[in-house]
Parts: sequence; structure tokens; C-alpha cells
Amino acid sequence: MEEQGRCACRLEDRSQYEEMVLETMLYSARLKERVARENSAVIVAMSRLMAETFEGGGRVLFCGNGGSAADAQHLATELTIRYRSSVQRPALAAIALSSDSMALTAGANDLGYDAVFARLVEAYGREGDLLVGISTSGNSQSVANAFMAAQERGMNCIALLGGDGGAMKGKADLEIVVPHTGSADRVQECHIAIGHVIIDLVERMLGYCTSSR
Repeated sequence: MEEQGRCACRLEDRSQYEEMVLETMLYSARLKERVARENSAVIVAMSRLMAETFEGGGRVLFCGNGGSAADAQHLATELTIRYRSSVQRPALAAIALSSDSMALTAGANDLGYDAVFARLVEAYGREGDLLVGISTSGNSQSVANAFMAAQERGMNCIALLGGDGGAMKGKADLEIVVPHTGSADRVQECHIAIGHVIIDLVERMLGYCTSSR
């Protein structure tokens, strides 16, 4: 009887759930539209900087924590393997600094977690390379420290941030701040969309044929 009551309650709430789905997805769409309208020129500049990095024989390093680490790995893989099956191109040199669990755990244990990405930038980064740091709050010290290490090596930096930009605002050569506070989810949705657009533009700027959308 208890299970039947719980199921009935869930059925009665179905319209509320559907309304929540609609509100959430429409808000996410409106947020992406706002970010696109306010930052289209910045996205093009980010894409050009990344394309020039690859053209000059440089590498693109990505870093972030939690969901942003997943985004970093996602975007790096689409550069090294492929973004669209319709585009035939060589692999592009990209590294997600969060993908090596041994380096992360050893660095956190031996140096402190805030130094992990900076240490890996020291290992892999060279003048002319590019670092993409992703932080939904803009307050990730491990990412901020990676920016400092990159800049010491003559690397360019791109920041994908959220909220008001946090402590990392103004620390990169180019940045986009997704104006959403209180949760990381909507910011992450914008970050991955921005990343996909950048990769699409990079392929076009490097002269590889690509289909629309």
C-alpha cells in the first residue's frame, strides 16, 4: 500500500516535473544565448589563439577540477582524436592535466593539491603553448597557480569561468565569465558549448573542411 501511495504521488506531480524540465532547459538555452551575444568576438579570438598555437607547433594544455576536469578531458580528446567524423585531419596536440591519476595523487600528497596543475605545466608547458583553465567559480587555486606557472614560461592563457569570475578574473589573456551563480551545472553547460564552438572554429581556421552545426 505504501508503494502504491508513493507511485500515485509521483504521478500527481508529473506536470510539476515537466514544468521544471521546461524551465530548466529554457533557462540554460537563454544563458547560452546571452553568453554568445556578449562574447562572440572573444570566442573567435580564443579560437584564433588556439589555431595559431597549433600552427606554430605548440600544444594546448587543459585543466580544471571535478566537472571541469571532465570538460578538460572531453575537449582535449576531441582535439587529439577527432571532433566530427566528417572532418579528416591530423591529430592536434592537446593534453588534459587531470587525466593522469598517478600524477594527481602523487602531486597532492607530496606538494599539496593546489600545486598539482602548476607542476604539470612545469613538466609539459613551453613558450608558445596555450593553457586553458576551467573553473565554474573562478576561485580554483590549483587552476590559478597553473596560470601563473604558464605565464612564467611564456605561455598564453584562456579562462572559462563562472559567477562573477572570482579571484581568477583578469588573470588570463582571454576570458569568458558565465554569469550564473549558485550552482555549477548551468555554467558547465555553457563551458562545454563554448569549447565545442572553439574546436569547430579551430578546424575551420586551420583549413580543414567541416559541416555546419
